[in-house]
Amino acid sequence: MRIQIKGTYLLIGLFASFGLFACSSDNGGGTPASNSPSAVVGSSASSSGSTGVFTKDGATYALAPAGASASNSAKLLSLPNSGSAVGAITVTQVTSTPIATSLSEVNGTSVDPIHDVGMAFGYQEGKISLFKLSTKSEVGTYDTMTNNGLDFSGASGVKIAGAIMNPANQTVILATADGFEIANYTNPAAVSKVREIPSLAVDSTHGVEIMENFAFDPALPVGGTNHAMIITGGNQNNTSPIMVLVDADTGKVYNPDSVTAALFTTVEYIDSAGVDTNYHVAVLADEGTGTTFVDLNKLTLDDTAGTYSLPNNAVLRTTSYVKYDNLGVESTHHLVMMGQGYGGTSLVAGLLKDPALGLGFSKETIVDMPSGVDDKGDTVTWSGAGDPHGAGAYITPSNHPTYTTPTSLGLWLNDTGDHIAIIDLQGVLDGTLSGGGYDPETTTPKDISYFKIP
Repeated sequence: MRIQIKGTYLLIGLFASFGLFACSSDNGGGTPASNSPSAVVGSSASSSGSTGVFTKDGATYALAPAGASASNSAKLLSLPNSGSAVGAITVTQVTSTPIATSLSEVNGTSVDPIHDVGMAFGYQEGKISLFKLSTKSEVGTYDTMTNNGLDFSGASGVKIAGAIMNPANQTVILATADGFEIANYTNPAAVSKVREIPSLAVDSTHGVEIMENFAFDPALPVGGTNHAMIITGGNQNNTSPIMVLVDADTGKVYNPDSVTAALFTTVEYIDSAGVDTNYHVAVLADEGTGTTFVDLNKLTLDDTAGTYSLPNNAVLRTTSYVKYDNLGVESTHHLVMMGQGYGGTSLVAGLLKDPALGLGFSKETIVDMPSGVDDKGDTVTWSGAGDPHGAGAYITPSNHPTYTTPTSLGLWLNDTGDHIAIIDLQGVLDGTLSGGGYDPETTTPKDISYFKIP
């Protein structure tokens, strides 16, 4: 979905999974470290959405909007002994704890489990709520003083469209109707503004289109310097959808030079993005016709011109996937999950190529989500989330009670927000779904399982 106000398109949300709470990380392909305390953005943080996910003491937790039943609250979901391929272990039913906020409505969330902080925002409010994950209690709010509003998907007067919490420097990146704003939450009871990044207008008609699901690479190496880089979609010269880069630490915006812009051959707006933060490869899903892979290792930045350049072999376009915009990238094992939105039922599990060997998937499996039974025994007929997209990928910690080897899992909300599907991405990729027979009630191990959100 595209969001526009006065020629500028804006963002929504972030998945995040970080070190102290047992998120594992490595430098691309080895055995992940156990319970690493490093404040490095984890694999689930590579694509934004309305939900945050993290692991602690072998269990998985998800933070999500509470929905219509308590629209001013977030829900902290506990998925003990879950993953999806739970094998012979009995799946415990999902539990949830509401977190009340002073907002009138919660539409998106983000998490920083390293510093025990979560946040929530509502589309129509100019402020955010910050709370302790451990106590599930609000500790502060921050008012962006946003002047403008925007309209999209039937919502009107939207002030804040999305947020990213970056535990590396305890800042939150806010996408507001006035532009980006960076704020420091070292003291979540007294958040302070760091900088503003004006709206990214290229022309008065189209501006820069920034989809609701953007990507974030906190340490993208370019020319010997690491950049905290936002990766998003744009529109150049009124007609050409492109990738736009924004340095969150400096506020510098980079559009492609004319030669590089011609490499982005999609005719549809870029709707979702993820990034492998070890490979530094971006995956861009457009509004309806395909997917683009970008090797960010080959970037050259021109600070004076505000442009970037890429060689021809750094951009690969495929039209194999349509509307696969529920996107998550797991950066340790380099597995990508792409689920169809807007009520779609199809799922792609793909293994990214090492960028030194090329772009795209070296292996992939496409399956339809099963009409199965959830953890409470109710029949589930799957329908993928639309806007904002609710998907991510993460890796189990070394002390997970079921997975003795760290395993790549996908997390996907359905379109009504009352179920979470958890997918063993490696199991799907390896074709262990015998003849498509992967009913989550009977198949062991369970490559795809459904959990009702209470």
